[in-house]
Amino acid sequence: MFPHQNPLPKPEIIKTPSFDNLFQTIKNNVLDYLNTNAPDDVEAVAETFENQAELMTKLTEAFTVILQSHFRQMNAQALQMFGMYATGDDMVDLIVSQLGIERQIIDEGDPNAFPEVPATMESNDALLTRYYLAVYALATTGTRSGYRFNAMTLGGRPKIQLESLEANTVIMKYEFLGHDMAGQTKDAQARQVAPGEVDCYILSHTGNGTPSNALLEATQAYLERDDIAQETDLLTVKAPNIVNWSCEATLFVMPGVDEAQAKQLAEQAVQDYASQQHRLSGSIEPSMLYSILLKATGAYRGELNSVTTPIRCQYSEAPYLESVNITVAAQNP
Repeated sequence: MFPHQNPLPKPEIIKTPSFDNLFQTIKNNVLDYLNTNAPDDVEAVAETFENQAELMTKLTEAFTVILQSHFRQMNAQALQMFGMYATGDDMVDLIVSQLGIERQIIDEGDPNAFPEVPATMESNDALLTRYYLAVYALATTGTRSGYRFNAMTLGGRPKIQLESLEANTVIMKYEFLGHDMAGQTKDAQARQVAPGEVDCYILSHTGNGTPSNALLEATQAYLERDDIAQETDLLTVKAPNIVNWSCEATLFVMPGVDEAQAKQLAEQAVQDYASQQHRLSGSIEPSMLYSILLKATGAYRGELNSVTTPIRCQYSEAPYLESVNITVAAQNP
């Protein structure tokens, strides 16, 4: 459902050719050109290409590396045109603008402080998530994805007014109003709990994700707007159940490895994984923790002292990392 989180394999047309293949292609092109314009030089140049010590060969190798870099730059620019591959903030903003979506401000910061405290903006991952949800909410709520998008995009829908000041003339007015709680909701999930009854759980960006009463009330009021709400649904916005968890692990690295740096990398890797899974229906898998800890630190062995069984949350729950305690020991395998 979210291509930016599960992108398709990159097509062959935007892959950088290997040095050997590109070098051979350049040599063949040079020889083909000489065969047409200077046939008497073809044999000598071909012999030169076979000798890596020749200056012309070295220059051709250097040109191959430069051309490879050019291919990489062109391919990187091409990938930024697609939501599933885009990483640049400006390009993501441009892509989502096609559906009238803007990056939300999570915290205004303080421009008058010294040093200045910059505003905290919505991440690319969260922005693209709303972008792919938006197609399910082009009309109104009703579907799970529609409720999710509208709950995560407070104030995103304009108020529409119709008036007729004279016969045969109708004026439609779109009023785009800001919302005091815009950008405060990290995730949302809605489910029908009984015929005509829908519970919508929202997760906040702040703290462990428990939304404030003000955010709950604002979301309830927004989703009950005449142009958003479903007349057939009795909607209730609720706070989710936060499932707290801790990560305790011991990692074994080769003697000589900087243990302090390995510990820092491990803790950051766990924090990143926890942040990614801090959402409704999120899950914490021991196998994933084990994998990211070894990959981040280069440790040859690890032991998980907590999260020995998976934590798999329901739509009304979200996992939250309370603490990280990583021990790094240098030891020969």
